[in-house]
Amino acid sequence: MPRGGIKRLRTGCHTCKIRKIKCDEARPECERCTSTGRKCDGFSPVFQWKTYKVSTPATVPSPSRGSCHTEEARALHFFQLGVAPWLSGPYPSSFWTHTILQIGTHEPAIRRSVVAMSLLYEDFIGNGRLMPQLRHNMTALRHYNAAIHELKDLTDAHLILLACLLFICIELMQGSESKALGHLEAGLRIIRATPGLRPWVRDTLLPLYQRQSILLLKFGRRDEVDALARPLHVDADFSTLEDARVMTDELYLQIFQLVADGAEYRHGRLRHQPVRADLTAKQHELQCVTQRFRDKVVPLGTYCPQSDDHRLMYLGSLVTLDLCQIGLLTAFETSEMRFDQLLPSYRHIVAHMEEIGTSMIRRNGGSPDRPVFQLETGYLTNILAVILKCRHLPTRLQAYSLLRQYGSTRQGLWETDKMCSICKRVIEIEHDIAWYGLETPMEMGRWNEWPQKEARVCHIIQDYKPNFDNGESHSLYPLMFIMRDGQGQVYYLDDAITVS
Repeated sequence: MPRGGIKRLRTGCHTCKIRKIKCDEARPECERCTSTGRKCDGFSPVFQWKTYKVSTPATVPSPSRGSCHTEEARALHFFQLGVAPWLSGPYPSSFWTHTILQIGTHEPAIRRSVVAMSLLYEDFIGNGRLMPQLRHNMTALRHYNAAIHELKDLTDAHLILLACLLFICIELMQGSESKALGHLEAGLRIIRATPGLRPWVRDTLLPLYQRQSILLLKFGRRDEVDALARPLHVDADFSTLEDARVMTDELYLQIFQLVADGAEYRHGRLRHQPVRADLTAKQHELQCVTQRFRDKVVPLGTYCPQSDDHRLMYLGSLVTLDLCQIGLLTAFETSEMRFDQLLPSYRHIVAHMEEIGTSMIRRNGGSPDRPVFQLETGYLTNILAVILKCRHLPTRLQAYSLLRQYGSTRQGLWETDKMCSICKRVIEIEHDIAWYGLETPMEMGRWNEWPQKEARVCHIIQDYKPNFDNGESHSLYPLMFIMRDGQGQVYYLDDAITVS
């Protein structure tokens, strides 16, 4: 039993704690260590990370109480109730609803960033802005600038990683892809330069960065992404659905990198060349890993607790594995006809995504309104994979309906309305039907027909910045479709879509 009157110190440096002596807590290195020639291993954040895994709500001051400014308190309250539950998309995450708010109570840079996000989100709702800009919301801008200023005083790389993630959110909400990608690359450089990531970073932040890094691959910026690739522990047991989701996400990232490498073979300058031996070897290796992962994930659905949250994670892992298999089978495929053979997988994905969408709405209070912004793009990108490559018209229209019903206004870098317009245009071209502004096409004469080989879109190159028509309420987005003629020769078709 401890002796009475002894105060147990919990805020000293790591070295003094190990030596079980009182630390003078001088920063950045305590004098108790340096005066004896020892290396001071630094200090932990003042909050206790273990408490963030519990389900009790974070303490957020009410707007009527004076522990912080009323404006800030109201924004934090709104973030907790109206923003955080949606940021992770369809999959549950206590990181946004609890952890980040608890960290913000001690770290001004984090709190200010959360307030700026909350105020921008309100712009989505209150002013109907598709891409709210900081220059239109001076209060949000003030908090964002204050967060950047506070960040200069942070020395803990793990907290800087967290701040970078919030900055990514703020820039994505504004449609500032270059700034968002800059913050993402900065975060990945920190991950690469920080050996021995703390458990909470490895378990929470690293998976978030891995999923966001797919953005860099889409823009051909993969140097920092390659640093994330870790050996896949194919023989490890998936004891929980959380483990399964993390591991399947890592697998998906590596397969997406392979698919990016295969673009030149599918419709680029190498389409008539044999695929490099190292790429085919990687393809075979990842096919084996995908099958092993599936063998481990499928049984989890039978004996894990079937709450909504567990069911969502289970279905999400199955969808990811289906997409992994499709990606591997078509990574170097020069014929779009190969996708027709994968219809059973596409149907499975659509069925799972329909259940995920209804569960997501039910988990967040049953609101029929679509969420406004999500950082996680899983729902949109999974559905797009079906709409753009599954040429079975009933299945792709069912997927399109799910995207309209459950897709948020903006997911990461993508606007759902814009992506729906692109999908409609692809369907018009491939099936030779017209929508006439409705949500289902009018001409159904080709309903049961598959598109001709020369009518299929191989790839889409889109301009992320609109051309605004003077005096019009819509934006014009140029597109370029990569197509193949009857002889298999690649050509480019210029097109455009309008988004109101």
